[in-house]
Amino acid sequence: MDRIPVARSAVNGLTKRLRTTASIDDSPRSHSKPTVSVVIPYSPAHTPETMLEAAKRSASRQSVPTEIIVVEDRKQQGPAAARNIGLERANTRYVAFLDADDIWVDDKLSRQLARMRSTGAGLCLDAPQMTRDDFVYELLLGDLNEIMSSVVVDTEQVGARFEERLGRWEDHLFALEASTAGVCFSRDTFRVRYHEKSMSAGGLDPSYYLEQGKRYLAFAFDRVPEARPFLSVFYRRMYFAAGVYFHRDREYRRAITYYVRSLEMGLSPYPVIGLVGSTVFLVGSTLVTPLRNALSQ
Repeated sequence: MDRIPVARSAVNGLTKRLRTTASIDDSPRSHSKPTVSVVIPYSPAHTPETMLEAAKRSASRQSVPTEIIVVEDRKQQGPAAARNIGLERANTRYVAFLDADDIWVDDKLSRQLARMRSTGAGLCLDAPQMTRDDFVYELLLGDLNEIMSSVVVDTEQVGARFEERLGRWEDHLFALEASTAGVCFSRDTFRVRYHEKSMSAGGLDPSYYLEQGKRYLAFAFDRVPEARPFLSVFYRRMYFAAGVYFHRDREYRRAITYYVRSLEMGLSPYPVIGLVGSTVFLVGSTLVTPLRNALSQ
């Protein structure tokens, strides 16, 4: 497998230079003109190279001719910038995305391309069959979380790029925008592999979570009108989650603040339970700390 160093400049004025390598499948299928470009963002800090090699092998085993583009993010610019560079580098109409720590099932691309051609959709991913309105709802408020390793786009219909000002939810925003060209679905296309170095394995900073969530919602409100009816519910759930994260970090006053904000946007039993719990812990810590100091003297 040839590894060709490539230096790429800014995409949409936002992407800083990253070192990228394009790995071309040298299997017999690769002698045909590639049908799909496979973009794999890769950071050695977050994914062992052995997992990257397994991901590339799963892409090379597809029955569809592929070119594999590994975008190595050594400066930690994030997956959005890496995927944008991959989109710029792609030489095919269809572009698929694969996270370096995931693997595809062998017939993934052939099944998805068949669905896209039969439906005329510009986006295909792994989810149950649903309408686009339901897809927008599920992506914002449902259980569609780990989606990127299943995404295939038809670049003749989809011109969206990944929002590089987002460190979270950039994949969801991309899918929301791409779905305006129509969306279709194919199940059981990839396998997620969890590991200690994964970007999602570390603890989540609640202040960063809130900042990113508000930014994501602002972009979604501006770019995807169909998402607007659901944003208030997203805010309510986001504030509740922030309360949980602040409580986890023993910041009980801030946890109470966000539980209250969640309740102000709509009644739900979970923020009430969280509010009671954080209040009890706050009172307990307020009483215990002076007692502990007195006993230590």
